Amino acid sequence: MGTPTSHSFLSESYFSDISQALSNVGVHQPTLVIDKSRLDQNLVEVKSIIEKGFDYRIVAKSLPSVPMLEYLMKAAGTNRLMSFHMPFLRHVSSLIPHADILMGKPMPVGSVASYYEFINNRKSEESSFNPELQLQWLIDSYDRVAQYGELAASLNTNMRISLEIDVGLHRGGFDSINEFEATLIYIQNHPNLTLSGLMGYEAHITKVPGFIGGPKKAFDKACQHYQGFVDSIVAIFGKEELDRLILNTGGSTTFPLYENTLEGQKGLVNEIATASALVKPTDFDVYTLDALSPAAFIAAPVLKLVNDPELPMAKGLSKFMHKVGLLPRKACFIYGGNWLAQPCYPKDSKRANILGHSSNQEMYELKTSDNIHVDDFMYFRPTQSEAVFLQFGEIAVYEDGKIVDWWPVFESKQVAVS
Repeated sequence: MGTPTSHSFLSESYFSDISQALSNVGVHQPTLVIDKSRLDQNLVEVKSIIEKGFDYRIVAKSLPSVPMLEYLMKAAGTNRLMSFHMPFLRHVSSLIPHADILMGKPMPVGSVASYYEFINNRKSEESSFNPELQLQWLIDSYDRVAQYGELAASLNTNMRISLEIDVGLHRGGFDSINEFEATLIYIQNHPNLTLSGLMGYEAHITKVPGFIGGPKKAFDKACQHYQGFVDSIVAIFGKEELDRLILNTGGSTTFPLYENTLEGQKGLVNEIATASALVKPTDFDVYTLDALSPAAFIAAPVLKLVNDPELPMAKGLSKFMHKVGLLPRKACFIYGGNWLAQPCYPKDSKRANILGHSSNQEMYELKTSDNIHVDDFMYFRPTQSEAVFLQFGEIAVYEDGKIVDWWPVFESKQVAVS
């Protein structure tokens, strides 16, 4: 990957330019902003790994906007998406009908049945998305594959099945080779099921402390686990079958670890999935992503500035707390708040504990030297993208000092849990 980025994203001039761009288009409410230049550069860094021999699958839940996904798919040269939520699947398969979609978690069989009902109801609309060819369901147990097998037979439809394997995260998936091989045989013998690949998620790797081996040992062990399941496929289906399968792994904190492993692990994995890294929320401020820059910000107008804020009904106590540094000398109330986000401008600002959380007008501590005024924007970095992007409606796309586009997020009627 490239050289580590600087922390210029915290500069006053950077955020002043975004604020001016928002004001120029009449924005005066909490708004999610994407820095398109940084998004593009982050994609270049991701592609520097992917292009060493992997296919690239974009995780749709982390970037829940059809125009954003379409832009990145074209720029990355991929039609592969990963979906984790049934309403998202319905939305994406309808609006991006050329996508190849791998489910990122196993779905209850009743939810799967509802998707096929949705597809059948849309046949009159001549949607070109074909689940038999473009959709892979994720299976994590023998019992679940039997449920899917019964459903496929009852619907007289073919299903592509990818198997979730536990490579060390211990969040689920096959960990027993015996159950895994029994599932392979079930798929092999079922006329409506086809094995399409494996998915082994290994987000734990960068979090493993040194005293139990550290990331290097965790990565090696994950590869060993993956290889064991691949060997079972070869034993039952043969080497020729393995060559056509999608062997998926990776994540936003781990994909750079595969930069120098392809030759040593040739045939082990052939597809990497990531998306959050492209906008780099604070949860992804990890050493593996030092070369990437934050590209997503929440801009929230300042409604009120307060000097020497006081505790309710405690004027004398408040004066004492100011003297000993337990209360700030300056604070502000913003438009909105209580997001999964961390303030990044003004620098070193932090949420005030005086009044607790508020989604209406949240209070933040400032330095007395901060040059911020009422109606200026305060800025936040989301801690994660998937839980934050949907809260702001259209995303403001910022480039070269201007808001150049607006990317709508997935519609509320599509994202509600069904």
